[in-house]
Amino acid sequence: MKDKEIIFVKGSSSNNMSYCLVIFIIYLLQSSPLFSQVINTESNKYNNIRDTSEVSKRDMVSVFLDCSTCDNSYIRQQIYFVNYVRDVQLSQIHIFITKQYNASGGGTFTLSFIGKKDFDGINNNLTYTSIKNNTEDEVRKGLSKMILLGLVPYISQTSLADRITIAISGQPGQQRHVIDPWNNWIFEVYGGFNFAKETSKSSIYLRYGFSAEYVTKKWRIRMRPYFNYNQETFVKEGEDIRSVLHRDGFEGKFIRSISDHWSVGSFTSIISNTYENIDFGYRIAPAIEYSLLPYKKALRNEYTIAYSIGYLRRRYLEETIYGKDKEILFDQSLKLEIRALQPWGSIRAGLKGSHFFHDLSKNRISFDSRVSIRIFRGLSVNFSSNYDYLQDQLSLPKGDASLEEILLGQRQLATTFGISVSAGISYSFGSIYNNVVNTRL
Repeated sequence: MKDKEIIFVKGSSSNNMSYCLVIFIIYLLQSSPLFSQVINTESNKYNNIRDTSEVSKRDMVSVFLDCSTCDNSYIRQQIYFVNYVRDVQLSQIHIFITKQYNASGGGTFTLSFIGKKDFDGINNNLTYTSIKNNTEDEVRKGLSKMILLGLVPYISQTSLADRITIAISGQPGQQRHVIDPWNNWIFEVYGGFNFAKETSKSSIYLRYGFSAEYVTKKWRIRMRPYFNYNQETFVKEGEDIRSVLHRDGFEGKFIRSISDHWSVGSFTSIISNTYENIDFGYRIAPAIEYSLLPYKKALRNEYTIAYSIGYLRRRYLEETIYGKDKEILFDQSLKLEIRALQPWGSIRAGLKGSHFFHDLSKNRISFDSRVSIRIFRGLSVNFSSNYDYLQDQLSLPKGDASLEEILLGQRQLATTFGISVSAGISYSFGSIYNNVVNTRL
């Protein structure tokens, strides 16, 4: 029998006696077979396994849980009759989970069960959908149940097969027609502020807005007005130096699906931006997109080409370097984009080119990418980059920027390019089997 630890609490003799009596009763209960049976039965209710002491590592399948948006500790705690390994090459089952946000604001999880070694060729795909109002606890519970369901074909081929029980809750009946009073519309209102103050410095940042989105199999409509206000005040020699920036606008898109590969639509934007010297401007741009893969199959691999042509009208706060107070412009753009989510990693990349019709030299080329690759046994690397070649800064104000404007970031500066690169590496090593979950502190 294992040693038991008894802790005495300082206080009156009667209190000490009460504490000792309670602890002694608990000690007896823990030592009794009846207590152990109750605890084991309740804790294993979720997994339908009555006595985990009889489950050896030899009976357990090896699982690599590959999900960056899941509560992995919770899943490991609830589904504990498998061996969780730290590297995909050590697993018999690779559970690869991806998430996409759906029209209602919730999430659709795609669970890919990939059999390896003894289960090579036994693959399966399941989906789990959560609504926007689900709590994190409800989401992780639903996802865990779906993972448990996906493991059944594999566990049924092991010595644990005779311990599997299946139950369907509720009564069979006819499917009800659900009436949606909102007719597929989703609305959101947001707002926030930041305030900071020091002896010689203070700042206020306000942001608020509204969005309305309508999504069906044929239509995707989104409208979003937004407002941002940023004020910074500096005190120098008793004098206040104040910087005020605001960026307000409206974004709207109206997309219509016309086939498994083609979509057409229109983009509308309104903007007022002191940093970019735009007092008021708007753009209307019809667009068309082609997907190399059918949209229904583009959950893990997506390759698209989009073209748009736009009409712009702008009024400037100050006269621009081209001597314009206001102007009407036409532009066009072409964008290539790829997205691949695979068990070995992920790739996201986009290349976009655009130019104004009145002067083809006023153009822009943008490239952005992110690559994450699992090399071997716990080693993974990731890279991201962004590059812009700029020749289309038509809104730059005339005249040189003052030192205060540069330091306070009050106006956009002329540039021909912008570039950013980042890289990272991670490596894990140690025990390949460790199913213990400990969330303390």
